[in-house]
This record gives sequence, C-alpha cells and structure tokens, in this order.
Amino acid sequence: MSMKGFNHGNRGIGIRNHQLILPSVVCSTRVSSRIAKEMDAITFAHQHGCGFIGNDVGRITDFFAALANHPNVSSTLIVGLGCETLQGNELAEKLLSKNKSTNYLVTQESGGVLGTVNSGVAAAKELLAKYPTPQVVLPRLHLGIDLSNDLTKVDEIVAALTEVGVDITVAASHKNSGLNFSDLMEAGVHVILSFPDRNQPPSGFPLIPTINVASDSPLHLAISQDFDLSADSSSAEIMAKIYSVVNGELTKVEAIGAGEIIAGREVRSV
Repeated sequence: MSMKGFNHGNRGIGIRNHQLILPSVVCSTRVSSRIAKEMDAITFAHQHGCGFIGNDVGRITDFFAALANHPNVSSTLIVGLGCETLQGNELAEKLLSKNKSTNYLVTQESGGVLGTVNSGVAAAKELLAKYPTPQVVLPRLHLGIDLSNDLTKVDEIVAALTEVGVDITVAASHKNSGLNFSDLMEAGVHVILSFPDRNQPPSGFPLIPTINVASDSPLHLAISQDFDLSADSSSAEIMAKIYSVVNGELTKVEAIGAGEIIAGREVRSV
C-alpha cells in the first residue's frame, strides 16, 4: 500500500508536517502557545528547563533535541526566557548542527510577551517560507507500540505488520503511556499504536499520531467513544486503521488537539 510522507531533510521523511514551537523552559510555554495558535503549529506545556540539576540537565537537553529532530517535524522555533538553566541559545546551536530550519527567540530580549509573540510569528512564517516541505512517498513505516496494558497480546499484530515491511519498536517499560510515548519518540516512530493500562484513559503525543485501542475494562467500556478501536478489533482492522492514519486520517486525540509530553527525570525540580 502506498503511503504519503513529507521530506523533512535531515530529520527524515515523516507522516505529518508539523512546525514545532519549542519552549525551552516552563516560563515560556504560554508565549509558545500563543505563537503556535497563530501558526497552527504544535507546542506543549512542560515543567522543565529551570531549577533542575545534575544528569537531568543533559537529559532534558537531549530530549528536546530529539523532539526537534523528529521526522514528523518540518521546522522548529525555540522560545526561551533568558535566565533558565537550559539556555535556549545552547539548545539552538545543538539543533542547528543537524537542521538549519531552526530559529531561537529570547523573551527578555524581544520586548516582553507581546514583542516575543509578534517576533515569533514572523520568525515561524519565515521558516515555513524558507524551508518548504515536498510531499513524497514514505519508503518505510516505523510503528511504535505502547504496551502499558501488560495483558494485551500483540504477537499477531506484530507478525502481520513485520511481514509487510513495517519497522516496529515496542515500549513496555512503564505503566504510564506518556513515558512509553517519550521512549518511542526518541526512537523516531512515525505513529503509535497504544494499548493503555486498563485503569487509564486514552492519551496521545502531540507530534505523533496515536491510535488508542481499548481493553474490556469497565473504565474503557464506559468511555469507548474516546478510543479509535475497540477491544475486539481484529488484526486486519488494526492494520487498516494504521494505514488510514498514516495517509492523513486524524486519530481521536489528534482531532481534539490533545496529548502530553513527559520527559523522564531523576530528581524533582529544586
């Protein structure tokens, strides 16, 4: 089956054409949100970038770099504050070494909130104009599977997809789907097939379409309309849904603009 993709240069070929407005610190998330709304871009709120120490500094830097280098990302605008632990200019230099379609703004140097929003929208538009994204054929799909529900059996699905040339990465280290999603993002998957814990609702990842498959738990049955697929979906139905989403169909989570990003930390903020 032919699958459409977007050529994002060094990032690879993705199945979505997202511009990322990346807040380098929690204090710039609201400004980033305003820029993203103007640009119909992707951003996220988080609790990182300041007041953290030790190995977490390098860990969060690498995590943000992985977000910006994901194949579903076309270009990245980093929005910093200016006094955070994770300096946005250092993050920008790291990202620019791989992808030139990156820019950086400092709120404290851009006229405050309003000035940064205006400058950010202008910078984001410039990135889109300077780095257009050609649509191409996706040569190979990389699927991530979130197994937060350890009762789920996916051997048949994995075998069927592997047979047709799909690369598969499984994340099952956490009962929290959000943490598994982060592991899958760093692996560079195009799309996620999620089997959330029986006591957890469906969730998603802003940059990566997430197909949620329900279990037969009382909670999942009560909110079945929030899932993309039911517990009794066959392997053929799951494969058909995957290909539909790859070719542009929005998942339930995508359609409402929901999703979360959780970066693993060793210590709490100080």
